[in-house]
Amino acid sequence: MKNMKLFFMTRTKTIVLIISGVLILFIVLFIAHVSPEEVVPPEQTLQEQIEATETEKPQYHSDTTPDDCKLCGKGSGTILPAYRGQNNIGIISLNTFTISYVEINPYDDNGEPMKKPRKGSASHLLSSGEDGYSSFVSENQWRGYADGSVYFRQDEFLNMEKAATFLCSDCLNNIMDQCWSDEPYGVGIIDFRTGEIRLLEEIVTAFMFNDYYITCDLREPREDDSSVEMDLLIFYCPERYQD
Repeated sequence: MKNMKLFFMTRTKTIVLIISGVLILFIVLFIAHVSPEEVVPPEQTLQEQIEATETEKPQYHSDTTPDDCKLCGKGSGTILPAYRGQNNIGIISLNTFTISYVEINPYDDNGEPMKKPRKGSASHLLSSGEDGYSSFVSENQWRGYADGSVYFRQDEFLNMEKAATFLCSDCLNNIMDQCWSDEPYGVGIIDFRTGEIRLLEEIVTAFMFNDYYITCDLREPREDDSSVEMDLLIFYCPERYQD
């Protein structure tokens, strides 16, 4: 009986030692595989993901200073200073900074908004030569819309080096951040009230741009070497109610 009791005590101690050894081994393995650097709060992991995503965005550099920037600076040598602040838009080339003014909301010669728009339609044609685009726009101020066509020519492709001679780094990156594709056209829409520019793109058929809704209908090329053409329909549609 005494031997039997001793047998069970010895066996119990052996089992306890085995279990203790397994637990110690598990703890050692756990510490070896999970270092303090890997135990990161979820908030920090999310922040790291956001920072990694932001660094993946392409950054565009320009040697043009903000003072010399045509968009956020004085805009010397362009028609921008004459229309800055107006609730109208225009067609603009980033390659040449040629601007076609679209006057849906009428302003007088002093830059003050007119109380009553003109009846009927007015049309105008702009051509910047072979180096840029051509546009034909017809405006109806009475009904608040405009329609026209853009012939891209050399402005079918955005030349980043040329655009950087007109725009500072901040303006250039702000414009590119609004693009859905990596290869927008060199022509876009400028809002004179806000100073924002939205480039036209092949994959974008319509977009809301502040107080304006713009549809973009890309035409089929007439010939293999013909310029890309796009029809625009522009509606002035501000918010009907204020919060």
